[in-house]
Amino acid sequence: MIIMTIVTFIIVFLLLFLLSLTSLNTNLSYEEVKDISSKEIDALEALIKVYDNYLITYDGKKELESLTDLDKINFIDRLDSKTKKELGLDFNKGVPLARIKEVLQKYFGPNISFEPVNSVCYLNDGDYLIYNKEDKKYYAFNDYHAHGAFATLDIINYYEDGKKIVTDDSIKYEVSYLKGFALPNTSIYYSSYTNLITKSNPVVDLSEIFNDYDFSMTKSLLIDYKHNFNRYTYVFETKKDLSDSYLLELTNDGKRKKNI
Repeated sequence: MIIMTIVTFIIVFLLLFLLSLTSLNTNLSYEEVKDISSKEIDALEALIKVYDNYLITYDGKKELESLTDLDKINFIDRLDSKTKKELGLDFNKGVPLARIKEVLQKYFGPNISFEPVNSVCYLNDGDYLIYNKEDKKYYAFNDYHAHGAFATLDIINYYEDGKKIVTDDSIKYEVSYLKGFALPNTSIYYSSYTNLITKSNPVVDLSEIFNDYDFSMTKSLLIDYKHNFNRYTYVFETKKDLSDSYLLELTNDGKRKKNI
């Protein structure tokens, strides 16, 4: 009888132990940190240039969760013409509100919300993308805005470091860049968007050092000054691969340590 009791106790103990192991394995989540390939770095930089057309105006100091509806439609408005064409955004013919929401989800994730408001022209001289409540489409107000198209800033990116975090249900890319800023077709570079707009603390004027330099050589000419540029970190998330990723965070980390 005592032997039977002992055997029963051992069996119950083993069963409870196995159940606890199963529960532990269920609660553990998989996570692996990997290096980012050169191909992924190139793809990320191309993505960053799309976001920089508008979001960089906050200089990495605004949480994406706090973007207003005006911010969101302005982001769409500032997309470059090539990207708009690829996305099928022809505002001269009209773009359905449903398509606007799809594009916002592409760039900011499935949980982003949006209620229609008009965009503001980049010169801040009135509404540009006008929402028509009758057919629920956005149209460009070109009759009033006869000036030239939006010109992107000259932003030079130097990849610093990054990592790829793979979990059970997502992949995150965390990448940091040193960024130099200049107005289009100019030679004075600043360490941040804020300094560019306020024209304070320029890092270098390339025209003073290199007379009649080739603009295609700008990135290589600036390399000796990159440690004076601010470091910006971008965090992207995707369920599958980089082509389906969207931005989670953009932060301005300030000046890097001079340890080159």
